[in-house]
Amino acid sequence: MTGVPTLTVADGLATISLQRPDKRNRVEPDDITTVLEYCDAIDDDDSVRCVVLRATGPVWCSGYHLGALADGHSPKHGFGELCDRIERLRVPTVAVVAGSVHGGGTDLALSCDFRVGTSETGLVMPAAKIGLQYYASGLRRFVERIGPDATKRIFLLGEKIDGSQLLGLGYLTDLVAFDQMEARVEQIVAGVGAMAPMAVINTKSAINQLASHSSELESIQARHVASLNSADHREAMSALKERRPPRFIGK
Repeated sequence: MTGVPTLTVADGLATISLQRPDKRNRVEPDDITTVLEYCDAIDDDDSVRCVVLRATGPVWCSGYHLGALADGHSPKHGFGELCDRIERLRVPTVAVVAGSVHGGGTDLALSCDFRVGTSETGLVMPAAKIGLQYYASGLRRFVERIGPDATKRIFLLGEKIDGSQLLGLGYLTDLVAFDQMEARVEQIVAGVGAMAPMAVINTKSAINQLASHSSELESIQARHVASLNSADHREAMSALKERRPPRFIGK
């Protein structure tokens, strides 16, 4: 199908590419299943030493297709499950964030171990604007990787944050000129490839385990589900379809 994410594997490098630049590289329900299958194939392939996640266009990824959400579509797998699976890939991962990231796309990039951006990279998280508390594993990932203060700025203000600020917040691991992106990605891939494979795999797993704070995930996820059923979220989805500002009532 046109626009379905692709997977290529060559010389120890697996590349997953988002293919809908005209749709802000949004992720459709069936795309989630496709990329989950790619992740299983990558983990089963001992030749793969590193994974690169790419997209083209001014928006790197805008997350899950809100139109499908507004229409009440219930995917087989949730968008958060996709990000969790990429985070769990056994080898290091690199997000090449050549454009801006919106909504769930922010978590998709954050699920990678390295995030290379440019001065053109920007981030907007509108979850609260559509009446949603973000899903638990995504909030956990933000707090673990960039800390509570930076996470609050992103989620509670919903303002656009530029590339230099994202580097300072720790969201981006690298900020380079646009014409230097590929060179930096190649350096990261080569650096990973020069290490002992099992040491890299085990060290990545250990670091993720040490960073994890998951004791309250169930209650946080319950509040996310409640927000999906809230009057404010229903109003936001109606406003989205009707192209008007939402009228929130706090319920």
